[in-house]
Formats: sequence, C-alpha cells, structure tokens
Amino acid sequence: MKPFRILLLFLALLLTVSPALSACSRAETEPSSPETELPVPSDSDPEPEPEPEPEPEPEPEPEPEPEPEPEPEPEPEPEPEPEPEPEPEPEPEPEPEPEPIKEVPVRLVYSDPEQYALYLDEAITYAKTIHDLYWNSETCLSKLTPDGGTPYIWPFTEQSSMVNGILLAMDKDHPDRAYFEEYLRELLTGLRHYRVRRVAFDKKTESWNDPDNTLTAFGESDGTPHSYAIYAAGRQDNRVDSVIAKPEGIYFDDNIWVAKSFYYAWVNTGDIAYLNEATSIVNWILGEGRETAGALDGIYWNWGRKFKLPADAGDNNRASINTCSTSPTTMVLAKLVTAVSGTPLEGLRDGYLEAAVSLFDFCTDVFVDPSTKCLYDNITLKKGFDTETELKKQILRLDKNMYAYNTGTYLTAGAELYALLFADNPEKAEAVLSAALASAKGADNYFADRTVMKGQYSYPSHSWFTSFLVSGFADLAAYDEGCAEYEEHMRSALDFAWKYHRESDGLVSPAWIKGWSHFKGKTGINEDNPRQILYQSANAHSYAMLAQYYR
Repeated sequence: MKPFRILLLFLALLLTVSPALSACSRAETEPSSPETELPVPSDSDPEPEPEPEPEPEPEPEPEPEPEPEPEPEPEPEPEPEPEPEPEPEPEPEPEPEPEPIKEVPVRLVYSDPEQYALYLDEAITYAKTIHDLYWNSETCLSKLTPDGGTPYIWPFTEQSSMVNGILLAMDKDHPDRAYFEEYLRELLTGLRHYRVRRVAFDKKTESWNDPDNTLTAFGESDGTPHSYAIYAAGRQDNRVDSVIAKPEGIYFDDNIWVAKSFYYAWVNTGDIAYLNEATSIVNWILGEGRETAGALDGIYWNWGRKFKLPADAGDNNRASINTCSTSPTTMVLAKLVTAVSGTPLEGLRDGYLEAAVSLFDFCTDVFVDPSTKCLYDNITLKKGFDTETELKKQILRLDKNMYAYNTGTYLTAGAELYALLFADNPEKAEAVLSAALASAKGADNYFADRTVMKGQYSYPSHSWFTSFLVSGFADLAAYDEGCAEYEEHMRSALDFAWKYHRESDGLVSPAWIKGWSHFKGKTGINEDNPRQILYQSANAHSYAMLAQYYR
C-alpha cells in the first residue's frame, strides 16, 4: 500500500502545482482554485482513484492590433530668409519734468447774491448818470463838472476806473455790458488826448532824447524795458498822441493812474495793445522816476522837480520822493507780474517783481508811521544826496501828513505781493502780509471818525482818497477776516450816503456821512466843487467795488 499512497500524494501535489505551471497561458484576471484538504485513506478501505479535473482551456491571447502605418514626414518648409535687422530708433529725448504746481494761499470769499445785485445796480445807475452829465461821445472828452470845465488827467482817469470796475463785477451776458464796453473804449481814446509826443526842455528847440529808450506808438512795445509811454497833466483837445510838454507838466503819480486804467482795460477786453501801453508807462516810471542812490528806493512825484535841489528852494521846487507815486507803482507792478506771464511781455516779469518787492520794503521802512501804521506823504531830498549812503543824510524833511489813498494802495500792494511770493518765498510773503494787515487795522482806526454819527464810521470828504481803502480792505479780506469787518464799516457808510445824501440829479455827496453841507459854499467850475468828476466817479466806483466783493 505504501507505493500506492506515494502515488496518491504525488497526484495531489501535481494537481496543486499545475495551475501555477500554466499561469503563463491564463488571463491574469482569472482567480486561482482554492486549496482543499484531501481525506486520508485508511488501510482497510481501498482508496478510489479520483478523476482528474479537466484543465480549463487557456483563453486565446488577443491578436495584436496592427500598428498604424507611419505618416509620411512632411517635407521641411524652406527656412525664411532672415529679415534685415531694423536700425535702432534713436532714443527719445526725455520730456522735461513738469514744474511742480505751486501752492496758492487760500482765499476767503464773501459771496452774497442779494448784496451783489444791489451794489451792481447802484453802480450802473450812477455811472449812467455820470455819462449823461459829463461825457461827450463825439469828442471822447469829459467835463470837470456838470456845468463845464476841463479836468486834468488825474480826475479823468477815475472815470475809466469806474467803468473798468463795473465791467469787472458784471457777467459777460449782462444786458448793459455792451453799453459799458463802448463807454470804456471812448474813455481810453479820451486818455490819448493827454499822451505825450515830445518832451520840451527850457529851449523850445531842445527835446528830451534818450538813445537807450524809445517813445513808442500807442499800444506798441518791443517787449523790453526800453519801450516808453508818457502822459501829461494837460490835454490836446483836437488830436490824440500829440501833447508837447515840459518835464514840469508831467507827474509820475498821474502816469501810474493811467497805467492802472490800461491794465484793467486789458483784463476786461483782452486787447494786448492796452497791456503794452500799461507796461510802457511803467517802464518810463521805473527808468526816469525811480531813485535808488544810497539807501533810497522810491519814485519821484514830478519829473521836472527831480532835477531841482537848491539848498534854499521852497517845497514847490524841491525834489521829493512821494508815497502817492511809490506805493501805487508798487501795486500796479505786482498786478503786471501776473499779467505779462505767458505773453510776449514775459521778459519784464522778473524785473517787475524785484522792483515791486523793493519799493514795498522802502514804503514799509520809511513811510509807515510806527504809531498809526498809516503811511506818511513824502520825503524831500538834500542837495548831494546821491553821494551819501545813509538814509538820514539823504533826507532833508519827512512830511508826516497821512492820506487814505497812500495807505490804501499799500494794502492792495501787500495783498498782491503776498499771493506772488507765497509759493517760492513763504517767509517773505508772511512778512509782507503782516505789514499790510497792521496798516489795515491802523487805517480803520485812523481814517474813520466814530464821533460824527452814532453807529457809523465817517470818512474824509475826499471820496477818491477814501475809495482806495474800499479796495485795499477788500483785497486783504481774502486773507484775513478782520479786514472784512473794516470793509463792513465802509459799506455801511456808502449805504447811508445813497439813502440820505443822493440828490435829485442822481449824484451822491463825497462826504458819505456828513453830506452836502460839509461843502457849503464850494460851487463853480473848479476842483473844490463836490460835483467834480473825480469825486463823483470815485463814489460810483466804490459801489462797483462792493459788487465785486460780494460777487
């Protein structure tokens, strides 16, 4: 039996191993047969021979898919011819860096539509009355009073200031704008009746001739400081630009009022001829009227007196540097600094600014009264002053009279220079503003009489002088509310005059609180008459300035 058991064990082993031997022909996913325990046969029972399990047929191997025929390789495209390398573009020049935006001082605004409309209407009504009473549109000339008379250039200029002031306050589409634009054109033509063609010295055959400077035709300029224009105190009624005058008949302060008129005419019309004329006048004032010897820096009053320095000369013949010529020249220079920028006259800008600052400082140091802070009137010069370096050795006498217009132009000059200097020289700007504000406070105290009428501020009867405080306070109020209070004092006085001192002919008393009685007995065709054109134009101009202030 032993060989037979061995045979059975061998067969069992073979059955166990055979699935592994045929693994190469089976699918890998087919599970193998589980192992079973075979029964052990006893010696007495013959073990039946087990039938062999049929071997599973091997799964057919999948036929390999035919490999795709290789696509024919594309013929190589011909390489493109290399393009010529572009020539390198020149590097653009770097754009200049924009100038930094300069800071400007914050301006306070006092806009009041109701007040604006009121004062503009009063100014228009008043100016039309003046046109009817004084003006001749055919000749472009004005009378001194409603009854006649010929005004010198100083009173004549205020009429153009009045109309310029109304146009400044008026909208472009205002129904009366064309009326006032024509009125202004006629006034500026009228000014040319005072324009100098030739300056005659003592001998009629001798004329002033300066090879370095030229008396230009009206409205022309070569854009340099060498273009001059001059206006005389008296006029030539029959022709324009034709006056022959002696230096004694030509005043530097008269000329700065003319320059002011042409400056504002340029602002209102944009006509460059008017700006050219303003700068030509200022060029002449700086060239012939400015004295800078030693410690001086001011403008003479009269051209002829500039040359007179005898030790025993009376005041009417002695050379003097006056506030009424120096301070308004400072004011107009400061305005022109901005006006000429961006024009063919721009080359004048730096010289104008430098002169304006220096003249303002001279006014501050010499003319400002330490106590009231208002400005004195003038200094007369010693003979030989031009060889001295100390101011006290140059001055013969200081005239301490104080007039409102000298302080008023100083206030406006300070406001203009503060705005100009604010960005580049803030320390100097603050010093200028501080000086101007001190004078504004002083002017409100000194020139306003509080004892005439309770609750009112009464100003001097010369309304043209006083009108410069109206403009000066308004200009400084843009930077200081205290000046707005001073402007309110003046507004109240002008309201009082319109309500109580306006006559049937439409004219208002130049003494705004005291009224017409202040001028008792002053009648006739002369400058003492309160109805003369200087006073009446200044009144109307003051209402126009209030309209601009409240716009």
